[in-house]
Amino acid sequence: MEIEEKLGRLGEMIGPPPEGGVVPVPWALGAETMGFQLPADYRAFADWYGSVRISDELHVYTPSTELGPYAGGPVGFEGFLYYTTEPYGYCAWLAERYRDGDHKGCPYPLFPAEGGLLNWGNNYNSDHFFWLMRGPDPDRWLIAAAFDSMREWDLFEGGFLEFLLAVVTQQYPYHDDVIPDGLRHAADGRAYLRRNDWTNKFQ
Repeated sequence: MEIEEKLGRLGEMIGPPPEGGVVPVPWALGAETMGFQLPADYRAFADWYGSVRISDELHVYTPSTELGPYAGGPVGFEGFLYYTTEPYGYCAWLAERYRDGDHKGCPYPLFPAEGGLLNWGNNYNSDHFFWLMRGPDPDRWLIAAAFDSMREWDLFEGGFLEFLLAVVTQQYPYHDDVIPDGLRHAADGRAYLRRNDWTNKFQ
């Protein structure tokens, strides 16, 4: 299934993109700033939806020039890396567990280590979702899920949009942990709330 087909299928489940669209991310600048490109399916999602909360539960982060949750923090692609590696937070704790040899607590190194984890989302159960950045082709990165509530990790054999589709269609074994109680649609038929796009903050 091609990316547009996957986005169309996702739209059937969570609702169409926001009316008026979103401000697209300047991905060429991202590759220059970060030193690598993010997966094509994720980039397409970001340019359709921006950063959203699916069923007010699953948070999907996207790069933005809007200020992050911490005053004075970086924005744009620098901010995306900062807030998705959380150098003083959860990811730092995971990195320490991995370095200490606690591979049940964290079985993979954290970005910027080669083949490390890069966070793209979380939920209110403190579960976190990552790309496992193995290999030079970002479109082949798999999704690693850290289920804090179960103290378990799962490696999903697919990419970002495949993971989202498996969750919202309840084909993923842990779908009810990712989005407890399944999709919840608002009066407008959408099962997501906008957070921000590249230049605008909506909530």
